[in-house]
Amino acid sequence: MLSFQPIASTATPEFSQAWALYEEAFPEEERRSLAQQQKLLENPAYQFLFISSEGVFRGFFGIWHLTGFTFLEHFAVAPAVRGEGIGRKALEAVVKATPLPFILEAEPPLTEVAKRRISFYERAGFWVNDFEYRQPPYGAEKPWVKLLLLSYPHVLGMPGLEEIKTQLYRQVYQQAV
Repeated sequence: MLSFQPIASTATPEFSQAWALYEEAFPEEERRSLAQQQKLLENPAYQFLFISSEGVFRGFFGIWHLTGFTFLEHFAVAPAVRGEGIGRKALEAVVKATPLPFILEAEPPLTEVAKRRISFYERAGFWVNDFEYRQPPYGAEKPWVKLLLLSYPHVLGMPGLEEIKTQLYRQVYQQAV
């Protein structure tokens, strides 16, 4: 059985395990610095969740609880258990535990890994929204990143998209809109 433990401090062993996976799983332009993450752990709208099974680290979630939706900013499963259904089970559990629509970002399907990732989310009930979206940079030295927005349980319309994008830019990425 999977369990989800909020990580409130960078001083815990759980944080160290999750952070090592975070740095391995996401490209530099799609992640925060350690100092940014330390500060973020103080934000009540954000949760950094340690995923475990039988006391063993399985992955993590970085989740924002925003007005009208939940943003799944980061999600990774430990390489040793990929392909065993842990990711699907963890995603299903977190979606069921949060009654709001879910939004996440994914790389465009330009590589086999990106195609598999999108397919994974589509099998979980997420929809790829067909519009231009760019992730703001996590720092002055980092670029804007062209990504897709996926949504659950339905496709987004333009009014909803603009509100979601505004909240993401302001609250998650600290960008003026």
